[in-house]
Amino acid sequence: ISLAKILLQVTRPRTVLLGNLPRTTLYRNIDQYPEATLVPGVVIVRVDSAIYFTNSNYVKDRILRWLRDEEERQQEQKLQKTEFLIVELSPVIDIDTSGIHALEDLFRALEKRKIQLILANPGPAVILKLRSAKFTDLIGEDKIFLTVGDAVKKFAPKAVENV
Repeated sequence: ISLAKILLQVTRPRTVLLGNLPRTTLYRNIDQYPEATLVPGVVIVRVDSAIYFTNSNYVKDRILRWLRDEEERQQEQKLQKTEFLIVELSPVIDIDTSGIHALEDLFRALEKRKIQLILANPGPAVILKLRSAKFTDLIGEDKIFLTVGDAVKKFAPKAVENV
C-alpha cells in the first residue's frame, strides 16, 4: 500500500488553487484557508512536487482543468475573465526536459486563450534549467517573480489596493 501511495504521489502531485489572505500579501491554498479570496482576472496555482517525465503531462492537464473550472465559474457569476495564470513554483525542487516541454505546451495553450503565463519563485535548480532551455526567453524574464504577491501587484494592481 505504501509503494502504491508513493507512486500515486509521484505521478499525480498535488496542485492547489491559491487565494489572498485578507489584509496580507500572502497567497495560500483556498481549501485550507477558507478566508482566502481569489484574485479577479487571475488564477494562481501551486505545484507541490518536482516536475518530471512521470508527472509533467498530469501537471499541465491539471492546471488547464483549474483554468476551465475557473472560467466556468466566471461565466456563471459574470465575473472578470482570466487574463493571467500565475504558477507558484517554490515547492518544485527540480524539473526535467519533459517538465519544460509541458510548460511550453501550457504556454502555447494559454496564448490561444489570450492568458499570460507568470511564474513565481522558481528555485535555483529550476530557473537554471528554464534559462538553459530558453523557456525564460519564450515567456519573458519580466514574467518571473520572487513572490506571488509581487506578480499580482504588477499584473492586477487593483486587487492589492485593499491590502
